Amino acid sequence: MSKEYNQVYEKLVKNQNDFTGMIAYCIYKHEKRLWILKGEDAEQFVKLKLQPHEIKKYKTQADSLLTIAYQANADEEIERIQQSLAQEMINFAKKTKFEGKFSRLCSWHNSGTSGIVGNFYTGAVVAVLAWIFSSPEAWSNVVDSALATVKQFWHAL
Repeated sequence: MSKEYNQVYEKLVKNQNDFTGMIAYCIYKHEKRLWILKGEDAEQFVKLKLQPHEIKKYKTQADSLLTIAYQANADEEIERIQQSLAQEMINFAKKTKFEGKFSRLCSWHNSGTSGIVGNFYTGAVVAVLAWIFSSPEAWSNVVDSALATVKQFWHAL
């Protein structure tokens, strides 16, 4: 290796999957750039930054940045899960509300009330059909017979 090559990268980055080390190296390079822009000596900067406490500082800063990034990602995932659960709860409530109404309808139907209403509608349909298909004289006889039956029932009470 040449005299100009420094070992900072190897001290910070252990392998290709060491993202903390790579971020630490980026922080180092940023500081080195600022140092050189101030007109300072780059070799002096490298010697200073190869100290163990400086290497540890870069790793700690990188770890903090990654923690913030992971936390932001986790917060977004939590928000997505909360929205998904809220929608599922709304859908469940709507389904339960509909099932509640449907079960009340089934209960009403099975209770006998529907039998009374059904008999009334059946009678109305039969009466309409009789009126449509009967002659005026036959219909008059049906009406007279029905009125007589209602009067007898009324007097019996």
